[in-house]
Amino acid sequence: MKTLEQKELNNNIAILIWNMAAGSALAWYVSNGLGSAHPYLAPLSVILCLQSTFSKTFLLSLKRIIGTVIGILVSVLIASYLTFNGWELGLLILIGCYITKWFRFDRIVLHQVALTILFVFAFEHKTSHYATDRMRDTIVGVAVAIIIQYIWSRVRWKNQLRTNKLP
Repeated sequence: MKTLEQKELNNNIAILIWNMAAGSALAWYVSNGLGSAHPYLAPLSVILCLQSTFSKTFLLSLKRIIGTVIGILVSVLIASYLTFNGWELGLLILIGCYITKWFRFDRIVLHQVALTILFVFAFEHKTSHYATDRMRDTIVGVAVAIIIQYIWSRVRWKNQLRTNKLP
């Protein structure tokens, strides 16, 4: 027999699954409607940013946007002077991550910077608008994740209020 805590955990996981699925679909269509050639980037942000609480989702979303902005800036400003190879990718990541460290951002932002540099460096050579799509689609995905988490937190709070089970 499952304990109340196990049932609540299973319920929370089921809610996360539904939120990720619905949020990913919505983010894909919004991004696609805004003209993205890479609409999969918006659901990526939804999946990565949805957390257990609104505040955690919001904080991670903010860090994702900051890391994406730094990564795009480093890639776009410097990559045009470089050839496309592994050493120069490493150099871009080194520069971008040290800029992030200089601003005293945490490891989450650092990882976002490195990932963004990798993908912008790799894909901008193939499509000249990848960086723009990356920024727009990240914002779309983050916005969808925050809205979904906000709505869910309000529903959960009202249910707790109704049943007098406020934390």
